Amino acid sequence: QAQRCRTGPRKARRSVRFSARLSACRPPRAALRTAASVRGGAVAAMTEGDIEVTFDEDNRIRVMPNEKYKATESLDSECKVFIDKIDSFKSTMQTLVEVLDGEAKKIELEKMRAIGQRNRVEMEAEARRRKMMNMTAIITEKTQEYERLSFQLNTLERAEREQKALIEKLNNNEV
Repeated sequence: QAQRCRTGPRKARRSVRFSARLSACRPPRAALRTAASVRGGAVAAMTEGDIEVTFDEDNRIRVMPNEKYKATESLDSECKVFIDKIDSFKSTMQTLVEVLDGEAKKIELEKMRAIGQRNRVEMEAEARRRKMMNMTAIITEKTQEYERLSFQLNTLERAEREQKALIEKLNNNEV
């Protein structure tokens, strides 16, 4: 019932537990003053249970051992370098993608031109074939007209010769 209630005993219990935890982690003040008075890059360490409190060269309190702290800082700097390299790679890849997109557009344009020219050549070949058929038809028509007119000319020339012969025969008989 005390756990369900949000006021009163639970708050008091929580603050007691929290302060008990803090006091378990906190070294005595005299030890802190002694460790804080160490200067000149010396590192002071105090241990109590599982927690080791150290002071670095700048007299900052470190809960982590010095070797682990330096390894963490080294890892942090390596991560920053890696992130910079990734950003550089990303910008390089973005530039590459932009260049490739531009080239792809040029290729697509040339491809469309080639398709257009191929279609034009095919249409030109078809137009030539149609023109050839048309010219062949005209030549055939003109040849037939020539033969008809030649035949008519021969017929008319024969008729003229016959008429001239008849006229001469008639002129010779009258004389």
